Amino acid sequence: MTVLSPGQNLALPASSVRVEASGAVDLTALVLGASGTVDGDADMVFFNQPSAPGARLTGSTLEVELSALRAGAERVVLIASPAVEGRTFGQVDGVGIGIASGSLTASFAPGASTTETALVLCELYLRNGAWKVRAVGQGYSDGLAGLARDFGVDVADEPSPAPSPVNLIKGAERLPPEMRETLSLRKDLVTVSLRKRGASGLRARVIGVLDVSGSTAGMYRRGVFTRAVERIMPVAAAMDDDAEMQMFLMGARTVRVDDLQVGDLPQWLATYTAKRPGEAGGTNNEPAAIDEVLAFVATQSPDVPTLVLFFHDGGVTDNRRTEAAIRAAVPAPVFWQFIGLGRSSYGILARLDDLAGRAVDNTGFFALDDIDAVPDAELYDRLVHEFPDWVRAYYPAGHPARTSAGA
Repeated sequence: MTVLSPGQNLALPASSVRVEASGAVDLTALVLGASGTVDGDADMVFFNQPSAPGARLTGSTLEVELSALRAGAERVVLIASPAVEGRTFGQVDGVGIGIASGSLTASFAPGASTTETALVLCELYLRNGAWKVRAVGQGYSDGLAGLARDFGVDVADEPSPAPSPVNLIKGAERLPPEMRETLSLRKDLVTVSLRKRGASGLRARVIGVLDVSGSTAGMYRRGVFTRAVERIMPVAAAMDDDAEMQMFLMGARTVRVDDLQVGDLPQWLATYTAKRPGEAGGTNNEPAAIDEVLAFVATQSPDVPTLVLFFHDGGVTDNRRTEAAIRAAVPAPVFWQFIGLGRSSYGILARLDDLAGRAVDNTGFFALDDIDAVPDAELYDRLVHEFPDWVRAYYPAGHPARTSAGA
């Protein structure tokens, strides 16, 4: 049996799924479409309405036949509330779930809760034509009614604000409240930017590369890179199933550092952006950075497109070798989005849009003289502007990655 941790996901090997809950809880299952909301009250399965197409709730067990869900269903969210009215999850022991699907058996026990009165246990979700299960463990202090409204379910006898999808971001519950709220709002803006490009369902691996050459020292001291990383984290939260980024430092050599996960954001920033990291050396070596990222991507599934967000303060050391590295990277499932943070000469990076002779355009570039002056919505429009087009050009017709990009 696989023991899941919060945010961990697994592929479902069969269309029949059984989820059994433990602890003194009442269960509710919500069947959601692409918008993240239900289509109507019939999509809410609970003790007074124990079945919907493809989903049946019997006591503490939810049985789902994924192939029989109503048209347009892309997610089934299982929510628990204390069986004894007035209690919180701080007063309910032994809450957990067991999951069975074909050859898969798994279990999940959420972490300790206190004042929460509703808890998202897990979700079954469709990605690139395949169903997965994700352990969630996200608690809500405003109860089942407030959570249900967030998913677009009307709750009788209570005022209903306009529905908006809950952002279930792995690890977000560990962030300070203000940072968590900002991350959630920015993730929504990334989703809007993708929707503008016809790619609202696009899933991707997101990698960050930070320039740590000697000339960046002042920007690290002023917090420019701290704020830059904070603002790209929502891109991974919106597109990466694990809501994390692999991170690299580019100096004279390239060093892969700790992966950046949402819940570790404050500590990661304190470690790697409070001052210029020195372990990679003090000069630029763009080809080495490209090669290191490609070596990592080569160990991953090529069916998942990769978006590299590469921050550079200018002063490319070797334009010829950098151009050669970019051209050599064309066959890889990687799109390189370079972001200029200095007011220096960007050399070949500034000429990427005119770089002819490639089978597919695998690069983009824009410069930000002052990243703090650019509104979030504009920044995310620019960060994801070219990526969906690259996915459509790189992957063949019918490929799940291309389908998720709206083609």
